Parts: sequence; C-alpha cells; structure tokens
Amino acid sequence: MTLTTRTSRLALIALVLLHQACKKDTDNGPSSGGGGTGPGPGPGGNGLVTSWSPIKPYPDDVITFTGGPFNTNPAQNTVTSNNQAFNVLSVSATQLVVQPPAGWAPFIGGYSAVLVNSGTAADTIPYVFWKRPFNLMHFEDNLDQVFSGAPARAGDSVLFNLTGATPTGMSMSLNGQTIPGPFAVDSGVYCTIGFRIPLSFASGTDEATVESALLSATNADGRSDTLTIAFAPTPDMRVQGMELIGGGTTFSISAMNAGGQVLNFRVFGRYLHSTTPWSLSGPSPATGTLGVGGYPNEAFLVVNPVSMQPGSYTLAISGTLISYGFTFTP
Repeated sequence: MTLTTRTSRLALIALVLLHQACKKDTDNGPSSGGGGTGPGPGPGGNGLVTSWSPIKPYPDDVITFTGGPFNTNPAQNTVTSNNQAFNVLSVSATQLVVQPPAGWAPFIGGYSAVLVNSGTAADTIPYVFWKRPFNLMHFEDNLDQVFSGAPARAGDSVLFNLTGATPTGMSMSLNGQTIPGPFAVDSGVYCTIGFRIPLSFASGTDEATVESALLSATNADGRSDTLTIAFAPTPDMRVQGMELIGGGTTFSISAMNAGGQVLNFRVFGRYLHSTTPWSLSGPSPATGTLGVGGYPNEAFLVVNPVSMQPGSYTLAISGTLISYGFTFTP
C-alpha cells in the first residue's frame, strides 16, 4: 500500500466518524423548535416556533409562542401537551398566546413536549420545563408550644407547608401587615417555611381569643398565594419567677421609713400581660395588676412599708405558683 492510498483511507474513516458523531449529537440533543437549546425544529417540526415566554412557565401561566407565520384564525390553531389541549387566547401572524387548562400539570420530572399546529404548519417543542405550582398549603407547627398545633399565635415561631417556593427573595404578610424576613425555606418538593410572628401583631389579654387571619406569601418571581389560618392575637404569657432586688426576708419598718426605702420586686417571664393580677397577703393585705404595656418580659412591683403593720407577708402572682415570702418587724 502506497503512502498516498493509506492517507486517503484514513481521511475517509475520519469523515465517517465525524458524520456519525454529528448525527448522534443531533438525535439525542433536546430539539426545541428553535426556542430552546437544540438545533433547528423539533421532530416533525419546521421552525414554526422560534421562542416562547415565559421560558419556564407555571402550569397555569399564559404562554406566548413567537415565530410564524401563524394562521390568524384561532380555530385553525391547536396547542397540546400530555394529550390535553391548551386554551387559545389570541393569535397573530407572529404570536400565538395560549394557556393550559385548569388542573393541567406536566409529567414527573417537571417537563413536557408541546405540539403546536397552526393551519397546515406544525412544530414540536420536546422539552418545555415547568415551575412547580406555588401553593401555600397548611399550618404545620407552632414551635413555641409544647404540643405541636394551632393556632398560630402572635410572638411565636411557626412553620407552614407549601410547594414551589423560592429559597430566597420571598415576602409574607398577615392580614396585610408585612412579616419581616428573611424566611427559612427548605429545598424539598414539599417545602416548609418558618418565621416568627412579630410581637407588634399582638393585641388583647385573653389567650383564648382565636380569629381568622389571611396569610399571604409571594415568591421571588412575583407569584403569590394565600391561606386562611386560625390566629391568636394575644401572646402566650409565661411567668417564670419573682425576685426581690437586693434580697432578704426580714425588714424593719421603722428603719426602712427612716431611710425612705421600699421593697422592689422583679417579676420575670415572657410576654407579661398588663391585667395579670397579684396579691399581698398578711396583716396589711393588698391586690393589683402588673399594669405593664407592650407584653414585656419583666415587670416591677413596689411594696412601701409606710402604712403597713408588722407581720409575715406573701407576695404572689395570682394563677401561678410564683410567690415571695418576707417579714416586717416594727
């Protein structure tokens, strides 16, 4: 074999391999009808569709196919996917506007083939990728309660289930009041979103009050959904203890009066209510309420010995086991 003959055969083999490689890439690549990443029209297509918007739509989005020329008679146009016909909203020579029917969804995997017919022309887009439907589903947990359950309460950390949420850039509101972000969204198909309901949403002093509230969530792409929930506007008060500033259990009335001193008690806990009653039992009994505003985590009670009788006393927060005992001597 001459050098020239061998060189010619090698060149021929190289051309054949190149042809097969190109053919394999064209057959396996995601053809798009001109609107995606594949080269040229889809199977059975002729480049009728050159692009579509939005590129990755929701299953109920209005979709505009651009290209043409389209038959301008709406009755001469059909768009189908998963064997279901889309609603044709309008058509011009260069744009065909459609919307999937209610309840339509792509197959598992989030994509579907879309077949476009306009008059005698046809095109196939084999891979249209769809966003998961954005759905605020239900209340899952109140993390600040011992038992996981409703209602969602002002000041508490809560979890809700949803689908199709964007991990970042979300916004939320409750009865039209903005809930400060950022929000914790996991990345699962069925997501959870967690946040704390601001204490500024609180009102009232009766924790048994429960009302309906509208929770609204908006994705970073602007898609929104709402959910009506059971909402308790009064925070969950928890009285954790009481201490006497400076300490002590026995005090002389005369010595305190001479120095203008009083007993200053600190009540501490969480989200204290202004109407929470207290009682002082002993020779000179007294009652009252914490009288605080804004649901603070501490309040102060003052016992002035000026007009009190000697004896043993107990200062208690009514309805709790929290108390402090002390003695006044002459």
